Amino acid sequence: MSISPTTELYAALQAAFDHFNVQLFENQLPPCLITLRSTNRVYGYHHKDRFISPSGEKVDELGMHPGFFTLRAVEDVLSTLVHEMVHHWQAHAGKPTPSNAHNREWAHKMESLGLMPSKTGLPGGKKTGRSMTHYILPDGAFIVACRKLVDGGFVFPWLDRHLPATPEAQDSVKKSLRDSGIDYTATPAPIHRLPTEIDGKAVLYRPNPKKAPTRTRLTCAQCGRKAWVAPDTVIWCGVCQIEMTDV
Repeated sequence: MSISPTTELYAALQAAFDHFNVQLFENQLPPCLITLRSTNRVYGYHHKDRFISPSGEKVDELGMHPGFFTLRAVEDVLSTLVHEMVHHWQAHAGKPTPSNAHNREWAHKMESLGLMPSKTGLPGGKKTGRSMTHYILPDGAFIVACRKLVDGGFVFPWLDRHLPATPEAQDSVKKSLRDSGIDYTATPAPIHRLPTEIDGKAVLYRPNPKKAPTRTRLTCAQCGRKAWVAPDTVIWCGVCQIEMTDV
């Protein structure tokens, strides 16, 4: 009996989680529920105690965006998995900060595993903050563990055809890292290895171009009042009697 696509993909994710749990976390992470959810805002996320069983047992959610499996090299996707596993570790063995999911403890743990926290995703970026990403350290523990997994035949057996971002944007990120001296010889992203058409039909769906904004936010430099107006509109603050600007 053939394995279902659902089982195939989720089994691959669970195998990756188990591998990194052993290789990077001394097999100390508790179970979680891995989900696939489409959102253009993040590569992945962690949500403590998101799911509950009828008996009252609670487990954390570790969410991944499958659209980026297509756009990013497998090492990059798996680094997101470990990024969220660090949140999972902190939720159960560390001291998370309610107002800042990416605090110093989280940043130190990430760096110790070979993932450098960075607000910009590039060297020199701020290491802590509410919205954070990271880049892979070429000689860190993560890339060593990741290569063991990939060399053992790990692949994502199914890929999302609806791209959440443009390939050019992802390629630009990789180029910026290489220009900064960060190159861990990642495998090509699946999008560069897939056929562009099958039976005359496009294999992948690119995101629709962003529409030009129809409104601009202007602010009074003196009192801070704001107004949303059509682009190129000039208005004055009725209280302070000065022109409002978009700065």
